[in-house]
Amino acid sequence: MSPRPGSFGRLWLPALLASALPIACSEHEQVPPDRLLVVDGIEVTFAELEPYLQFFASFMPEGGQKVRIHQILDDHLLPLRLAQRAFPEQRRQLLEQAQALCAVATNAHELDEQSRAIEDKARRNLTRRGRLPVVMFLFAPENTGAVSPPIEVPFGYVVTAAFDLKQAARLVDDYVDALQVGFTTHSSDDWKLWLEAEKRRIATKVTYVHPDYREAMPSWLQLPRLP
Repeated sequence: MSPRPGSFGRLWLPALLASALPIACSEHEQVPPDRLLVVDGIEVTFAELEPYLQFFASFMPEGGQKVRIHQILDDHLLPLRLAQRAFPEQRRQLLEQAQALCAVATNAHELDEQSRAIEDKARRNLTRRGRLPVVMFLFAPENTGAVSPPIEVPFGYVVTAAFDLKQAARLVDDYVDALQVGFTTHSSDDWKLWLEAEKRRIATKVTYVHPDYREAMPSWLQLPRLP
């Protein structure tokens, strides 16, 4: 299936009172121009957001930039960075397992066959509104039928493949018949509990947010007062 104009192609690849919170940065601090957010020592830059923003623009060009940034931070980037820091060894082992599966599965049907003994496995129809960056791979038309490399997500890794990509009248309504095989650090319930506790722990630890993008921050983050 050939790409349509505007389709996504080859991009691969967050309470104290405000008065008690730290000031965003001192007037003498040199802030890198690409810095968006620093929370609990985790720095997020605009460059990290760019592939995801371009993916959203490929099928929802009318969407607001700040709404997109909010979703990317809340659903993907901040949970990912927190989990990478908390579970490095466990994630390393999961990556090795995912790579081993990729080594023996080169297409969607082989992935289905080779993952038959893996419990965390699901085949369903997905739209572009699914989990980043899994859907970014699945909706690149040239990837239909191919097996992804291990795709890093907040709760571990996913290996995925699309059996078919169905085009609709509107790009936002396209869907893929996709198989996803998960290599995860937690059960779904345990992951939610851990992430909510981690959000509460770091909520007041924002030391910088770009002044033009305060409205784009996840609501659970308590932002420092402006200078």
